[in-house]
Amino acid sequence: MIEILQSGTRITLQDQGRPGHRHVGIPSSGAADRLSFALANWMVGNAWGTPALECTLGGQHIRFHKDMTIAISGAEMWAQINGQNVANFSAFPVKKGDILTLSFARIGCRSYIAIPGGLSGETIFDSVSTYEPAGLGGLDGRALKTGDKLDVTETRASLRKIPIGYTPGLSNHVVLRARPGPEFEDLTLQSQRYLFINPFEATAQTNRMGARLKGNKIEMAENRSMTSGPLLPGTLQLPQDAQPILALTDGHCTGGYPRALQIIKADHWLLGQIGPGTKVSFQRCFARDALDILKRRNAFYGSLIDGFSF
Repeated sequence: MIEILQSGTRITLQDQGRPGHRHVGIPSSGAADRLSFALANWMVGNAWGTPALECTLGGQHIRFHKDMTIAISGAEMWAQINGQNVANFSAFPVKKGDILTLSFARIGCRSYIAIPGGLSGETIFDSVSTYEPAGLGGLDGRALKTGDKLDVTETRASLRKIPIGYTPGLSNHVVLRARPGPEFEDLTLQSQRYLFINPFEATAQTNRMGARLKGNKIEMAENRSMTSGPLLPGTLQLPQDAQPILALTDGHCTGGYPRALQIIKADHWLLGQIGPGTKVSFQRCFARDALDILKRRNAFYGSLIDGFSF
């Protein structure tokens, strides 16, 4: 088993998610950064959606109760085994009693720890992903805490090194390609320009459900009531205070605020690396280009990670 000696800011059990239930109010959840999560599993020979640990903002200490192989990927958190540095986006052996420590994130927001065979959790709708608002999956539907222990599935590991060109570059200034949302044309012309010119900053009110952004006010041309409509991860909503909210992995399935932008699917993995203080910029993308970008990204990483898609 593995033992959580210190839970840090937040640590949860995640897998590929539980898509197909938004019509009953259950978001897909799963790893917030799908790409870094899949690479961690690939490095230890797992299927890409195998349950792994998602560590947010750092501060985690984990003890291993048997010899095993692990992989780490995602945010740069200065990982160490017994005080010795280990490289990010790499797989390596650990011994019984070894302790992995993650410092606080200096680039990105979320890091992933994968173990051959994966970790055990409560399966809800074919997924063990932790969705805290409804208490689904993971360990009792909650974030892990100090003293928790998780069972490790026995399996042989095959250490893999990520080929050159496949390791994603992370930054504290995230640039997201976006298409106009259903209510984009209802914004003032000045606000439409601001969205694609000036960067925003994620505030402390940022979690797996969404990122509240501060920056230039984004305003409607005229105030009007709006019927609730569907939301997806990557939907940029505009509440009455004119400071946008970017829906993330655990975001609501419906909402009543105007939807200004929709992040293209190929960039959804970057949403998982947005934490408090992250700069966020939007780059306009046309519908025909969004599909081509997705096809190319799926083909590129699918050639390395069997069955993976964004």
